[in-house]
Amino acid sequence: MARRGPGVAEATPQDIAGLLAAVRAGGRDTLLEHEVYAVLAGAGFDVPRHAFWPGGPEAAAPSALASLLDGLAGRQVVLKIASTDILHKTEAGGVAAADATTEAVLASAARVWSEVARNAPAARRAGILVTERLTPILASPAAETLLSLKLDPAFGPVVVLGLGGVLTEWFGELSDGRSTAIVRPGRVRDSLRRAAERMPAIGLLFRPSRLHPQPPLDLDVTAERLEALGRVALEFEELEVNPLLLTPDGRWVAVDGKARLAAPRPPGRRPPIRKIASLLRPRSAAVVGASATALNPGRIILRNLKRSEGVRYGHLHAVHPKEQAVEGIPCVKRIADLPERVDLAVVAVPAEAARDAIRELCASGLAESIILIPGGFAEVGRSDLESDIRAALSASREREDEGPVLVGGNCLGIVSKGQYNTFFLPQYKLPFHDASGDDLVTVSQSGAYLVSLTSNLDGIVFPRASISFGNQMDLTVADFLEYFANDDSVKVLACYVEGFKPGDGERFVELARAIRARGRRVVAFKAGKTRLGAQAALSHTASLAGDYAVARELLEDAGVVVAQTLDMFEDYVKAFTLLFDRIPPGRRLAVLSNAGFECAAVLDKLYALEPAAFGPDTLRRLRECLPAIAHADNPVDATPMATTRQFVAAVAALLEDPGVDALLVSPIPATPALDNLPPDIVGTHSENIYAAGSLPQELLRLHRESGKPMVVSVDSGRLYDDFVTVLQRGGIPVYRKIDRASRALSALCTL
Repeated sequence: MARRGPGVAEATPQDIAGLLAAVRAGGRDTLLEHEVYAVLAGAGFDVPRHAFWPGGPEAAAPSALASLLDGLAGRQVVLKIASTDILHKTEAGGVAAADATTEAVLASAARVWSEVARNAPAARRAGILVTERLTPILASPAAETLLSLKLDPAFGPVVVLGLGGVLTEWFGELSDGRSTAIVRPGRVRDSLRRAAERMPAIGLLFRPSRLHPQPPLDLDVTAERLEALGRVALEFEELEVNPLLLTPDGRWVAVDGKARLAAPRPPGRRPPIRKIASLLRPRSAAVVGASATALNPGRIILRNLKRSEGVRYGHLHAVHPKEQAVEGIPCVKRIADLPERVDLAVVAVPAEAARDAIRELCASGLAESIILIPGGFAEVGRSDLESDIRAALSASREREDEGPVLVGGNCLGIVSKGQYNTFFLPQYKLPFHDASGDDLVTVSQSGAYLVSLTSNLDGIVFPRASISFGNQMDLTVADFLEYFANDDSVKVLACYVEGFKPGDGERFVELARAIRARGRRVVAFKAGKTRLGAQAALSHTASLAGDYAVARELLEDAGVVVAQTLDMFEDYVKAFTLLFDRIPPGRRLAVLSNAGFECAAVLDKLYALEPAAFGPDTLRRLRECLPAIAHADNPVDATPMATTRQFVAAVAALLEDPGVDALLVSPIPATPALDNLPPDIVGTHSENIYAAGSLPQELLRLHRESGKPMVVSVDSGRLYDDFVTVLQRGGIPVYRKIDRASRALSALCTL
């Protein structure tokens, strides 16, 4: 990778700034290809030797063209039409090759000029670009690579590098979207190194192989150039080169460049994060929209708040134009009549009335925080109502108190453990039983998903706060992350996100990185994996680095545990919540089952884990405690003959082995040798999972005595649900398939 080809001038940052200013002054937002070359050369990239012929063959040829042809004598050149109106030059007849002689170039230029005029008569033709013709080292994985700068609406500037050329999309499909590295300026070297380790396609570019004793590209030099390009990233909506050619003379040359300048983005004012405290721990509250005659959402919320532990007696109010009281709570006719400034106002009336209520709350300063329950805003085309609410909030931010913060609309609100519940669901439909989770906060854009998660984990995990944030009219997912970032008592933040607001993904990533650096975890599920890039006319990058791909790469690079499915998200939330104080120093896994098929299957699904090598003392103990026909190496097959006593002894031996970091236990429960059923009043059997000495009670005892993480797989039907419940309520995560168990442990053990 030579620094620069001969005959290509240096470009200083001042040169680039002047170039971009001139482009904007000319009323353009799209660069011509030779202007893209100047930007790339300024970042240290090799670019082809070239000359721009303004006006094309109808104007006098510049002296630079003669110099170029003299330097390329005996070779060929490529001629390209220069036009901001033509995306695909070849289809318009705007590309040709010619010998590097004056006569051949003049003839080819005339043909290109007339062909474009005929095929694209409306296109403005700025001139013709003449470049040296290049051929890559075809045997190299880096023969053709893709480079792009992209200003992602949510995540800000990102740099994309990957396998490119005419097979760009094919590489993406072949690698399940992992043929490109997506990195942020400022962190390019470390992120590129991690990408090369995690993604085989990127590893091809930077690792030696039998064919290439030296890596095709030098990672440090590449990172230096990408970092330099990243310093002008905010100027561009997108800049793409496809391909960069690795040439026999050692150059890594950027050809076929496109770029579009970014429009100015006005800075926004963020909500006062400190007021989230009033939202989560209100001592006073008001409800707008509780019906006196029907069990509507407002009525259910008022009833739930009446039962809450956090809102003080006498400081709960209802706003109703006619009634004196609802649910025994005194009513005022208007918001202005509230007897005090409340910590929390819940607005549960239809969209237009909700807009008016929020205007009044913002103008009066009578609420520190607002939960806006209903939808009916921008998501159904009523962006005017949403704009009115945003304007009211913005106006209130000019006051000394900075106005209220708002969560919603189109949300279920919040369940704050030991404080209050605004989910408009009766508790007989969605009960909350106490469980582990004081160090967990769940934040979900979808209220319905939060209900499902709550129901699925009821009695196993009860988060400190369950926050449904809906449309993000004001408070966003990153705002909640910021609020909890400095609260070290919150160890796990689980976030279900459908879409980030502009700039919010960038904040989320930096906050998540800081949280992870303090030893805590962020678990995320990002909805929306569909590729929308086919709709983007400018580049290949949109299809390879669309919203989801950018989110996934940057989140993982920041240390976020990204769940690919909802099952994974639930599994990870359970594992991290129940086992956070047992995160191990390594990835050495021991597996104990009583079924041969599981011992075979789990070896194919270890994910980031590795089989532990048992010490001689452990092997001896296993041979002594298990049936003679058992397989005592890892994974351990205890066989269905193993009794509860034998199985538990094997668990103890594995937990005590210093070479074991984590343990996966999978007792297929149908065997009569294991005590795993609740008592039977008719006397069919004598098992009792609630009694000392039973399998679940013994596993819980060992779990309490050991500091190592242990998960259990119970791959059987409803008959064993009570067995599962006892284990999980005792703090051991249970999964109904062994591969789900190993995957959850793998996430936990990822350092």
